[in-house]
Parts: sequence; structure tokens; C-alpha cells
Amino acid sequence: MKYLFTVWCCLTMVITARGASIPDDVDDGSEQFPARVFFEGGKLHFKSRNDKFQLWFDNRIYVDAACYSTSTDLDGLQSKPNKDLEEDDGQFRFDNGVIIRRARFAVKATLYERWFAELDLDFAYNEVEIKDMFLGYRFNDRFWLKAGNFKEPMSMERMTSSKYLTTMERPMVIDMFAGGRRLGLAATGWGRHWWAAAGVFGREVDIIQKEKNRGSDGYGFSGRVAVSPVLRDDWTLHIGGYASWRTPDGAGMTDRMVEFRTFPESRVDRRRFVRAEIDNVNNYAIFGLELAARWNKLLLYGEYLYTTLSRYGYEGEQKISLKNAVFNGWYATASYMILGQNRRYAPEDAEFGPMDVRRRGGNLEVAGRISTVNLNDFHDPRALITGGKAFNYTASLNWYPVRNVLIGLNYTHVDNDKYADDKGHVTYQGKTLSQSLKNGLDFNIFQMRLMISF
Repeated sequence: MKYLFTVWCCLTMVITARGASIPDDVDDGSEQFPARVFFEGGKLHFKSRNDKFQLWFDNRIYVDAACYSTSTDLDGLQSKPNKDLEEDDGQFRFDNGVIIRRARFAVKATLYERWFAELDLDFAYNEVEIKDMFLGYRFNDRFWLKAGNFKEPMSMERMTSSKYLTTMERPMVIDMFAGGRRLGLAATGWGRHWWAAAGVFGREVDIIQKEKNRGSDGYGFSGRVAVSPVLRDDWTLHIGGYASWRTPDGAGMTDRMVEFRTFPESRVDRRRFVRAEIDNVNNYAIFGLELAARWNKLLLYGEYLYTTLSRYGYEGEQKISLKNAVFNGWYATASYMILGQNRRYAPEDAEFGPMDVRRRGGNLEVAGRISTVNLNDFHDPRALITGGKAFNYTASLNWYPVRNVLIGLNYTHVDNDKYADDKGHVTYQGKTLSQSLKNGLDFNIFQMRLMISF
């Protein structure tokens, strides 16, 4: 935090010096207070009287509780000891309890009408993590550029803000493959019935290390397009697709590797059962398709993702090519607004976003989802990948007493295969799960969320 404070002080001095250097007879678009102060959508806004400057907050707090249960005899399960614990007997146990899932402090700004910026920090798990931190320029209301740390243009579910999700967590396949936030430069344009974005992206900012000699950052290109041929208040159809190609980041070795992993759509217990580290990777590509339809209070949507990975191996000291590894996954979600209005479609983001809460007692939504991801690849017997495969079946009940508050209940059944063992960290009676639990470690998750945004 002291570094952020130092940067803030420096920026303040620069801005102050800039303001002091402008002659009184030069109109730089600025004005002295008072500004207009108002609430819009439950968020506090400050806006200049000439509408050239605006500052507003977008803060969120999520408190999650979860309980895990399994029909498997836990006495026979072992877990690799956690080095962060002073004592760990290696006995497998789920982490039932309560966590602060998100604690976001975000400030957004419009500067001189066309410039915009955002600073979004997360304090969950008692740590500070940079989320969005970027600067952008609007050429007009429907085309802009931005640079900094932000989400790659991939996946409707990934691009949708967490406060508008129908279930507590994104599907496994989206969490694993559909981008995330990276340092980059991207352009976005949209019309009433279309949306397109593309950019170049580097490393994830939260894993940038200070070590010397780690090697160059990886780089990649991502793009997403969507059309909404039907866009009415009662009936909406959305069709979209996206693609991404990238090289791995340097990690102190000439031969680079990538790690794919995902949580089982719950974050209270921190295990990622479906997980693999893949060595000797040249590059990889991800392709996705989106389909969504809304009819009055019913919303249906889903995505399919396909990933292909170029790699190589060694025979002695000779470098040889291996067959491409292939992974895939999909999800399908259905929600029905029992009470209240359904989610609105936002053409400027090509996603289903906020909803109106107009009735006393709020909105009540019921939802269900099936999701799956496959991180096993047997195309080349010289380099098998057994990261695991899982199916999740989820039911959700969401109550929005007001627009900015959510109380949600989730039930998820996790159906893992025998290779889903947290990269070998979970064993049964001293053997790998693929040897001892042929049907894999299946379990149930009961979750509750309290969310407030302001």
C-alpha cells in the first residue's frame, strides 16, 4: 500500500503543478467547485457543471459461506501438506467456513469528455490485488481505445461483471480458459445490433515477479465479436464468438510451460481438482462460441470452448515435435425471474447486465446450470496430459431486495473423473486417485452469498 500511496502523492503534485502553470486566461475545460453530487444506480457521482468531468465509485463486498460433503470415506484420503501451516498432518479435509470473496474499491472517471480511467482494487483474503487499472480515449460514443490492465475481450460470461452473474461463480471452463485481466491495448466498437473488440495482451499483472533472469513476457492477441439480430424489450437473441492466441510467459527456463487450472465453482475451499502443468509449449489458441436468448422472464445462454496447444519434447538431446494437445468444455445456463423484471441486454457490452427492481419485496430468480471441462489429452502417448475432467450441476436461488443487494443460495454437485486430483496432491490410501478411486472424488457444495454494491 505504501507504493500506491507514493504514486498517488506524485500524481497529486504533478496535477497541482499543472494547474498552477495554466494562466488565468486559458480555458482548459476546468472549473472550480461546487460540482454536482448525486446518486445514480446506487453509486455516488461527482460531476462538473459543464459535464466535462465526472468521478464515481463502484465498490462491492461479497461474503460467501460454503459447506462441502462427500460420500467417499475421507479417512482414506490424504492431502499434500500445506507448507504455509505450522502443522499439517496430511489428512484430507474440506475448508468449510466463511470468506470475504471480494472486497472491491473502484474509482471511475471521465476527463475532458473523451478521456476515461478506472482504478479497481480488491482487498479479499486480506491482500491487495490490482483488478482494473487503465486509461482510455473515446473517439465517439461507440468507439474507444484503452490501455492498462483489464479483461481480454473473451466470453460473455467472463466479460459480465461478477455482480450480474446468475450463479456464485463462473463455470469451470470459463475460469480456466477464457482469459482474464492482463496488461494490454484494445479497441472496442459497437452498434445497436453488433459489437466487436480486439487487442494485444501481455502478462497477468498479479503474477509479475521481481526476480532477475526470468525471461521475456509472453504475448497474445484476443478478439470477440457478437451480433444481436433480435433486440426487443420482450425478446432478445445474442450470437457471439471469440479467439485468442498466445505464447507462454518466461519462468527462468529456456523451455516454457503453461498451467491450466480451475476451482470447482466455489472459492471457500481453495483446491483446484482439475489442474495440469504442461511443459515445452510453443503457443496455444482458444476458440469460443456464445449463444443466448431472452424471452420475457426466461433467459437461456451457454458457451463452448476449444483449446489447442502446440508443444514439443526431447529424445535424448534432440528436440522433437509432439501432436497438439486438445482440451474443451462447455456450459448451459437457464434462469427464470419468478418475481420482478429480467436482466437487460446491454448492446455497448454485448452482455446481459443489470435489472430493474421496481416492486416491493424485490426480484426473485431461480437458475440452473450444467458445466464441464476436460483437461485430459491422450493424442500423443509420449506425453500424456491427465489434468482431470469434471461435470458440475448447479441450482441457484437469488433474491434482490433492492438493486444493489443480493442474497443468493447455491447447490452444486461436482462429478470428477479419476484424474481430477489437484495435480497429484490428493491421494487415497497412499495411491493416486486414478489407481484407487476409479470413479473419482465426487462431492456436494452448499453455498450462500451476501453481496452489496455501492
